[in-house]
Amino acid sequence: MSGISKKLEGLLSAASFAEAGEFDTARDMMGNGRNVLLVLTGRETDVKSLKYAFSIAARTQAGLEVLAAADGSASEVLRLCEEEARRQGVTIKTTRKYGCIKEAVIKYAKDRRDLICVVIESTEALNTDCSSEQKKLAGVWEKLGCPLALVSEKTG
Repeated sequence: MSGISKKLEGLLSAASFAEAGEFDTARDMMGNGRNVLLVLTGRETDVKSLKYAFSIAARTQAGLEVLAAADGSASEVLRLCEEEARRQGVTIKTTRKYGCIKEAVIKYAKDRRDLICVVIESTEALNTDCSSEQKKLAGVWEKLGCPLALVSEKTG
């Protein structure tokens, strides 16, 4: 894909956010130094989230930041992520966190104007390693300051 095609695709992505009323996100997508935050929890469905996050990063010419469960459960997907980043020439930064994923995401993304979106498998995945009290944290997406993309598989 040529540089012009990538820029046009980025413009169209930004236009989609603007049409949805996300003007700050659209404006941010047009600038440089933007990142997609991928959250890996160690579930098998993390691979789907990885593919989705790379797709967004490629379309918007953004870097990729990965917040992974530090217990080692996400190690294989993290390895795949690093290989894919090298293959696609995408900048990647990895951080490992212990404990409640929901709290880790909120703390990590708080006041980060460079994040285009946060990609995670499901709202259920946000509760990984959370106490019953932590699971009650309502409206995590409202605290992020950027869109939360859920990549759930349909069941049934």
